[in-house]
Amino acid sequence: MTIQEQLKARLIASMKEGKKDIVEMIRGLQAALKNKQIELQRELKESEVIDVLKMNAKQLKDALGDFMRAERNDLILKTEKELDLIAEYLPTPLERDEIRKHVVSLAADIGAQTMADMGKLMGAVMKAVGAAANGDDVRAEVEAFLKGEK
Repeated sequence: MTIQEQLKARLIASMKEGKKDIVEMIRGLQAALKNKQIELQRELKESEVIDVLKMNAKQLKDALGDFMRAERNDLILKTEKELDLIAEYLPTPLERDEIRKHVVSLAADIGAQTMADMGKLMGAVMKAVGAAANGDDVRAEVEAFLKGEK
């Protein structure tokens, strides 16, 4: 079952159970997915769905920081619930040591040794790990490797 199908099933179940907050959250996600589909003028691939969910999660995390600074407890709770909901549909992120293994093996394959090779190595690692890794974690591991912190 695809993520979009799972969201639709969860929406229907939440509507039947009267969970208005979850219904609202899922409809927001579905709207973001529909906007991306309209933008691309085709059905979304699963990897694109994951990218949209990650983008929404990143926006929510940014907003959460603002809400915390403003001490808006009502919005903090709502945003945390939304992040938890999105996390249910995202793949389990790779641990840093798993990312490090990919970095080391791909660096050897493409001959990346200096910081000048960072873009090339980042691209290769992101392609290899796909949606299973956080881009910030990959960047940190690639930087550490290329700076000689092997």
